[in-house]
Amino acid sequence: MITRAEKFCGALLGTHVGDALGMPLEGASAAAIKKNYGQVREMLDARLGAGTYTDDTEMMIALAESLVRSQGMNGADLAHSFLENFNPLRGYGAGSRKAMELLRAGISWKEAGKRIFEGGSYGNGAAMRIAPLGCLYCHDPRELQEAARVSCLVTHAHPWGQEGALLQAYSVALAVNADPARGLERGQFLDSLENLLEPDSPFLEKTAVMRKLLDQDMQLEDVANVLGNDSRALTSVPAAIFSFLRNCQDFEETVVYAVGIGGDTDTIAAMAGAMAGAFHGKGAIPGRWLDSLERGEKGADYIEQLALNLYELHQEFNPGS
Repeated sequence: MITRAEKFCGALLGTHVGDALGMPLEGASAAAIKKNYGQVREMLDARLGAGTYTDDTEMMIALAESLVRSQGMNGADLAHSFLENFNPLRGYGAGSRKAMELLRAGISWKEAGKRIFEGGSYGNGAAMRIAPLGCLYCHDPRELQEAARVSCLVTHAHPWGQEGALLQAYSVALAVNADPARGLERGQFLDSLENLLEPDSPFLEKTAVMRKLLDQDMQLEDVANVLGNDSRALTSVPAAIFSFLRNCQDFEETVVYAVGIGGDTDTIAAMAGAMAGAFHGKGAIPGRWLDSLERGEKGADYIEQLALNLYELHQEFNPGS
């Protein structure tokens, strides 16, 4: 029996693992990855060394710290946590860097995300970091939905960026609540995600495509062409969800597949790794990958402790769970 604490650890460490495995190949096409590597199953050297993480995991750490410190979702504290953790060497995108500048200049966390791009960012930056929230609020979809919206506002005001983050958070929650011994009913999983969306949401087109693809044996290049693999939430979040659903029986296969889709490899694999880790627990993550993760002040050991702290907080929300 996999404990919920192990699932929380799996979700957060799974984010780190996917992020680290995918980082060296960010921007490469599915065809190029296949030609040059076949399948990527070992940590490759990266700009900060093999096994290191990007802004994806750093912002996840910031969110987890804020949730624990504030005993739940608090937008002002989250903005402070982002600033406190911000390390430009981790590879932040233009939108996130601008958000940090605005926050540091005294702009309210409720306004910063609205000022980054016209209409707000519809990138995957809010989704990539959201695994801790999906764990903490896995017991209540309505609370999760509101907390996810607040967590997005600091950097992502566009509805697509927010919907993508919500889908990622709820996917993690569904995975936490599912029993891997019984398998995963993939159609029901997609049904649950669709029930969160507005009738005119463009993500509904993506879930419809996923249903068709799950019954086909397509090359990764074709999957990338159909679902997309860039940094927009509308493409990368569905790519991550599909990677998990296509390979839900195995953590390693999920993350390897996600990297193989190409494009925004670190983020797609980080999100897929969060789902697979939430489903299977920490014990399903290959030991060679865990051993290769960066340590230090806020490395893998620290991330695991954050996950356990989140679990303790979840128990306070849900005595006896």
